Amino acid sequence: MPKVITLDGAPDLRQVYVSAALKRRRLGDSLPDVRVARAGVAVDVPSLAAYARVCRLPLSGSLPLTYPHLLAFPLQMVLMAGDGFPLPLVGAVHVENRIEVDRPIAVEEPLDVDVWARDLRPHRRGTQVDLVSEVSTRGEVVWRGVSTYLARGAEQADAPGSEVPSTQALAAVRSGPQWRLRDDTGRAYAAVSGDWNPIHLHALTARPLGFPTAIAHGMYTYARVLGALGPRLPRQELTSRVWFRKPVRLPSTVGLRTAFSDGSTLSVLESVARGDEPATLTEHAVIANSWT
Repeated sequence: MPKVITLDGAPDLRQVYVSAALKRRRLGDSLPDVRVARAGVAVDVPSLAAYARVCRLPLSGSLPLTYPHLLAFPLQMVLMAGDGFPLPLVGAVHVENRIEVDRPIAVEEPLDVDVWARDLRPHRRGTQVDLVSEVSTRGEVVWRGVSTYLARGAEQADAPGSEVPSTQALAAVRSGPQWRLRDDTGRAYAAVSGDWNPIHLHALTARPLGFPTAIAHGMYTYARVLGALGPRLPRQELTSRVWFRKPVRLPSTVGLRTAFSDGSTLSVLESVARGDEPATLTEHAVIANSWT
């Protein structure tokens, strides 16, 4: 039976990051048999409104598709910062995410959140792990998420990679919405999400961790994309996946292109570099949504 760590409230993730940064960690090759849980979580409406404002999401009587991740994320960080976790928390990069939504979650519903880790495995740039989250209400699981994090380390060229969908279907899609992301975008999202990872806050805190500038949170750009696609997506029985291919440096401009078909969408979010030369594109994320 796994050890269950039950939290009475949401932890202060700034303290979690500081503690993790000061801790000397012995890297290992196995995951602790631990779950982190919260029961009876009530959605704080002002916090939800602030999140929606930063991510440009509409407010309604049900939660945005990505919002349950915000409830699970602090539990993920507690697990990753805990004794026995084999990868460092500070500097971890979010490289992939999967969300399954069974039905809309009403804002007023009490929620139980459970998080655990699985599948520690090599990555061509280090080691990666999945953090699994389940959100339930009155015993019914209504939302599932799998967040894949990469701890950069020794290169392992032979490590198997995640299969990213081909974007060939997007060849005929020439344009879509563009967004200008300011240099304080990471700090604004951290304030509403609690994700104070230094790689997102400022160039001065990102450089020691291997990034020349601060980079946008993956779940921020993912939320922006799902918000833009919202009128075309169902509110239930939806599976959504995102593969973060390249970081979005802050500040920058990103553009979204999407191909629509029956029961699915395929999108690419690209960083657009503008200057005296014609615009060039760097693929940031591939986003696939499907439903029945």
